[in-house]
Amino acid sequence: MKSNTKRNSNSNKQLNNIISSNNALLKLFCTLIIIVVICILIGNYAFKNGSLTCDHYVLNTYLYIILAILLVFMVVLINDKYGIFNSFLLWMSQGSMIRIIIICIILLILLLGLSYALLKVNPNNIAASNTIWTLLILILGISLIPTIWFGRLENVVGIAGISTILITIGVGLLGYYYGDEIVTFDWDKYLNYALMALIGIIFIGMFIIENPETMFNFIFIISILILIIFILLLLSNHKKLKENSEKCIDGKTVPNYPVESFNIFIKMLNIFQELIRIFAMLKKK
Repeated sequence: MKSNTKRNSNSNKQLNNIISSNNALLKLFCTLIIIVVICILIGNYAFKNGSLTCDHYVLNTYLYIILAILLVFMVVLINDKYGIFNSFLLWMSQGSMIRIIIICIILLILLLGLSYALLKVNPNNIAASNTIWTLLILILGISLIPTIWFGRLENVVGIAGISTILITIGVGLLGYYYGDEIVTFDWDKYLNYALMALIGIIFIGMFIIENPETMFNFIFIISILILIIFILLLLSNHKKLKENSEKCIDGKTVPNYPVESFNIFIKMLNIFQELIRIFAMLKKK
């Protein structure tokens, strides 16, 4: 009787693994189909007679943003299915602090280098600009995996994702239609200064604060401040999106959709990461 129970239990586990594996493949397949559809839409709307067009400027920018989200989702799904990056991340986390710092520095240099290349490449060089953009998105997707792990452990990935979308829509509409009234000066510079100052404060706090409860509250407050900064930057980006769409004239200006979309997407990604941290900490309070 016990033997039959164990056999049934093993069969159920195998069946669950097969179903889980098939679900992962189905999600990956559906994501790939949507990616192909978005690429076709970009080809139809962002180009006219083989050249980039200013028509549908905002739509084209958001098609790129949707494509970026899908690429990141695909990276996460591939990792869920095959664990390609799990071994590397475990190897990295199990090493010395020096190993972690060196890898983080290399990753940061790579991201900064690709970001600079994306800004400098001629938008008419469609192959180069889109290749750099795609590499940036894929690397960001890989770097997001530890945050996804943490968010899943705390069961906050879903609410953080939905909140990010709602914030983007709300702040985007606010910045696009009322940005001129709200953003009356170039506040991006000061917000970036504030962001760098907060990063410096975090490093100082790591060495000064010893009490766990104080450190918890410190990180929580810093996370909220960083979230506010990125929301304000996102608002400013949508004001610029409207300005760039109005200035863009076929024959005089070449639209740079990879740069335009990346500027918004990177803010969305940071908002998503901070929301995961904040929601997770709220659950522990």
